[in-house]
Amino acid sequence: MGGAKSATVTISPGVEMPTVAFGTFKLRGDACRDAVREALMVGFRAVDTASCYRNEDAVADALKSAPRNVCDETWITTKLAPDEMTSEEATNRAIDGMVARLGRAPDLLLVHWPGRSKAAPESDAHGEARKRTWRCMENALRNHKCRAIGTSNYEIAHMRELLSYCDVPPAVNQIEIHPAYPNTEVRAYCASLVPRVHTVGYSPLGVGELLDHPSVRAFADAIGLAPAPALIRWTLSNDCSVVVKSSSRAHTEENLTALSSTHTDDDTIAHHAAILERAFSSHHKKFCWDPRVVR
Repeated sequence: MGGAKSATVTISPGVEMPTVAFGTFKLRGDACRDAVREALMVGFRAVDTASCYRNEDAVADALKSAPRNVCDETWITTKLAPDEMTSEEATNRAIDGMVARLGRAPDLLLVHWPGRSKAAPESDAHGEARKRTWRCMENALRNHKCRAIGTSNYEIAHMRELLSYCDVPPAVNQIEIHPAYPNTEVRAYCASLVPRVHTVGYSPLGVGELLDHPSVRAFADAIGLAPAPALIRWTLSNDCSVVVKSSSRAHTEENLTALSSTHTDDDTIAHHAAILERAFSSHHKKFCWDPRVVR
């Protein structure tokens, strides 16, 4: 299919991950359950959650209501929170809690933030917590409590530190990515590693603020997509996977069209994607939290 993006990517030996995941940040209870259920119905086969989202049980409820084959095919990513990094016991207990709430082992387990809670940004406690947490995650992987492990919001310094002591390198690094904040240096560093650390982008729409930007609309028109899936496709065109949340079934369906812009070839999309990135080159803007402050 001309212009179609691959629906999966290999992130570690024998582990294939869908390239587009349905995000659940700020969704709770029945609203989360129903949104995930709708996402599964329209074709999403990956769901992104986290301990601090307080919705893993709602994600599990949505999966229980799905057909067995859909439930079995659906990838789950979840994340350990900073307040679950305070001790080995706390982290192990948190991982077991995730498995219990989800009703199964998650496919991908991430460190949500490169620091523990209740410590100043410059504190050495962050590095100690990162190392201790990673050892717990490696043990979780060995004990089949997940299929792959990785990081979220890690900068290059955090990643270099991790690689200096890990037995199992991270499979992915999930970071903020969109044309106004392409995070080029972190992406390039992760891509240069052997084995490569695959980048997953979150907030591809710039928390919605990019949808009406003239350059985004020009890009969308050029590749034959609506603005939201065009921004998702921009992330995919940079060899990244993506997490996207939507507020309605119509938007959820629209977002998934990012995978199949059938009348535009990949080279043309890459050309227009580069033009879009240059449009923001002099005024980068980060919309989410900034991990660069964490030592």
